[in-house]
Amino acid sequence: MMKSEIEKTLPEHILKKSNAKEIFIVDRKNNEKTLVSLLEKEPADIKYVFLKNQEEIPVWFDGFKDNALPTGQIGTYSKQCECIIFPENDGYRDWVLFIEMKYVNNLKNAFRKEYEYPYCMVNQILETVNYFRAKGILENDRRATAIVSFPNLIEEFNGFFFDFIDDTPENILNKHKVLIYPTNSATIMHNKRIKPQQPHSHGPNR
Repeated sequence: MMKSEIEKTLPEHILKKSNAKEIFIVDRKNNEKTLVSLLEKEPADIKYVFLKNQEEIPVWFDGFKDNALPTGQIGTYSKQCECIIFPENDGYRDWVLFIEMKYVNNLKNAFRKEYEYPYCMVNQILETVNYFRAKGILENDRRATAIVSFPNLIEEFNGFFFDFIDDTPENILNKHKVLIYPTNSATIMHNKRIKPQQPHSHGPNR
């Protein structure tokens, strides 16, 4: 199981369990030295990735600190995304979700060419997935799901996100067995399925 493999390979990581109907993933690392957090109540001070979990499926959450994925060489670390989430009773055919977030304040900055945010976000997801596979935490042929999120944006950005990385979701899935969705929310259907939503459905009350 992934939980035991994470605890064995990355003993400094602290996993949190939740079966809340509404899950909010936030990243305050730009403001304070804290973990990426899983919250069970909607935060008033920061936007988030929202996971709807009406079936109350128990999940494990590993929010990464800085330099959370050591390579084995002193002082070197893998690139990483924000966190990983997976069902408590995870199996080979169950979903596993990686999340990367960028807190930009407008659509123009999100896709400004010199910032290369889309490319960097996808790269951080793939580097994290590859690390987990190399360490034996995630099976090499098991499909992973990923969300690349701009939590502050209310505009839809999924339709043109991949235009900025010169690749397609299909190519990435074929090459890396990672299905990437540009969105701010998803619905946990059951252990075997998680359904990312369109950005306009972001939040529990929309």
